[in-house]
Amino acid sequence: MNVFDFSWRDYHDAYARDGWVHIRGGASPETLTIAREAAAKVAAEQPLHGTGIKGAKEQFLFEFANSMDYGRELFDPLAALTGLDRAAMTLSERHIKMYDADADPRPNAHKDRLSSAIAVGISVEVPAGSHLVLYPLDDRFVNPFLSTGLRDSLEPDHLPEHVLRHAAEVEVHDAPGDVVVFPGSSMWHLRRNAAGTVNIYLKFNDFDSDPLGEDPSTHERRAATLSTLQANPGAIATAIPTISRRFDSVDRSYGRDRWVESLAAIVWGQPPVPISDAEFALLQSLRGDEPVSSVVHSPEHGLDAGTAARAIERLSARGVLDLVSGGVAAAPAR
Repeated sequence: MNVFDFSWRDYHDAYARDGWVHIRGGASPETLTIAREAAAKVAAEQPLHGTGIKGAKEQFLFEFANSMDYGRELFDPLAALTGLDRAAMTLSERHIKMYDADADPRPNAHKDRLSSAIAVGISVEVPAGSHLVLYPLDDRFVNPFLSTGLRDSLEPDHLPEHVLRHAAEVEVHDAPGDVVVFPGSSMWHLRRNAAGTVNIYLKFNDFDSDPLGEDPSTHERRAATLSTLQANPGAIATAIPTISRRFDSVDRSYGRDRWVESLAAIVWGQPPVPISDAEFALLQSLRGDEPVSSVVHSPEHGLDAGTAARAIERLSARGVLDLVSGGVAAAPAR
């Protein structure tokens, strides 16, 4: 399957200069055909639901053709275009977005979640007047949340409708088959007059984060981890422990009963996993290139080798860590 119909070399300089790029006719005819067929099929079905999935649009998982070569078709050209680290590149979202007929014609700007470092929009259906608006110059902090909690965390004078009041905006008047690439987690953006618009949105990062589990290799890595845990101790010793792709954060809380302190690792869609301060130090010490046999002896976490080994096994079983084969490098947590 050919997803794109352009060469990254033709747009590299524009992306480097402006921080985003609009590629007219950049999607392959095959991609548009598959997207339109998928949209027609799921239009009457239930949209995606769950933590972090919401908005004035229906969202459906976009399924590529079985022949899809993710590395060649997505990761290679987009890493070269945007500067993402190809070795640690992860697909964190692949959605068809279908805007409701009553979608707000002038919505507030938003930023994508942390794991959406680079957003790639493929326009499928674009009614007259519908267009993307980008704010490439102003308030370019990175959204620190993997969820949709950014807006609720902001003080009134830091909301986009306030900070962007006099900001320079770029209107991108896209058409079916166009591709727009921009830093989704750090650039405010919105779509005006979105009713009836259909897009494919692909989101990428290079720090191994896939909270929704939409990169096909995420499930493969998890299955391999569970298989390693069931194998002989030698398999665990040579595996590389790395923060799992669905890991969210480590939270420290204090209960109202005598302010009892607790520490927990948060994995997307799972109950909190209690950890100790030493286990937190163990997580922080992981570099993504050392086998378990070396990590357990590190002075950074303060655990003896046996305790560290048991902690790695427990946290791997609970989804906080994955165990990657020795030949595969993994990105450290960001």
